[in-house]
Amino acid sequence: MTGPDVDGVWFRLETDDPAGEAPYGQYHREDDVIWAEFYAGGTLRSGRLVGRLRADGSFDASYCLLTGDGELISGACHSVPEFDAQGNIVISDHFERSDGTRGVTRIRQIPGPLQEAS
Repeated sequence: MTGPDVDGVWFRLETDDPAGEAPYGQYHREDDVIWAEFYAGGTLRSGRLVGRLRADGSFDASYCLLTGDGELISGACHSVPEFDAQGNIVISDHFERSDGTRGVTRIRQIPGPLQEAS
């Protein structure tokens, strides 16, 4: 594997929200399996991701999210982890939701844990 290892690393979604309320979560890796749990922040109540690591360090995954309003959002993403200038990991998630919506989000490594996994 090349690229940063996301195992055990905590991340927060980059957002333009001035209050800084954004979902955060922790990624895990075992061999070529990647998974993550996402916690409340912004409009997110809970979420999960599972995927498979590629040889170049990127990974393909599926996800399901539950918003605070009770909406379920699912989709797939191709995620590319890289180091920023400070040595922290930033992941660019190229996503496509089940409803056809596409885009790119970025999540940035943060100190953790913010919340103990329950």
